[in-house]
Amino acid sequence: MGRHHSPVTPPLANDRVRIRPATASDQATLVEFRLAMFADMRNCEPGAKTALLADLEALRASNLRWMAEHFGRDFIAWVVDLDGRTVASAGLLWFAHPPGPRNPGGREAYILNVYTRPEARRMGLARALMERVVEEARAADVRRIWLRASADGRPLYEAIGFAVGNYLELTCDWRAARGNPDPPNRLRRRRPAATDSRPATRVGSATGNGSLRLP
Repeated sequence: MGRHHSPVTPPLANDRVRIRPATASDQATLVEFRLAMFADMRNCEPGAKTALLADLEALRASNLRWMAEHFGRDFIAWVVDLDGRTVASAGLLWFAHPPGPRNPGGREAYILNVYTRPEARRMGLARALMERVVEEARAADVRRIWLRASADGRPLYEAIGFAVGNYLELTCDWRAARGNPDPPNRLRRRRPAATDSRPATRVGSATGNGSLRLP
């Protein structure tokens, strides 16, 4: 499951642009893209970016450990090189879900780490990567692909065919529990922004899970 298929040249490719499977030497870049993605997502949350920066080194170290453990096993990724510099990525995490009526094989894929450097945006790179990871999942006979979307990413994912699923999320607020005499099992439910009256399970919300079912 961890093996890539052959590299793909996207429709927008020219001498400047190349899409390719990530290699072990790209792990540090994938982690930096992940941290940059978190920073982008938190730009509009008061105080959240400050908290992220305070924990940045610990978060980087834990992600590097995770990457070393999972890369090439149950996690694979693609990157885009622009003029020889890596500027975008998208990852695919395989996992085995119990079989169900709509997914008899049980195999699923989670798309993550979809990120493009600011200077390379609006060039179609994210779409090329998304089409590539969807095709990889299709080739692996995956029947359900899902992801979490930012507000900026939602139009792209919906254009590809992702739709709102029936998943809800409950997160453990461990940070709030630190230094609290109560056991660290306080839970909080994430809510959509106050200006958004749509359900919390929509794609693009803090709890939104979009999915794509393949025939």
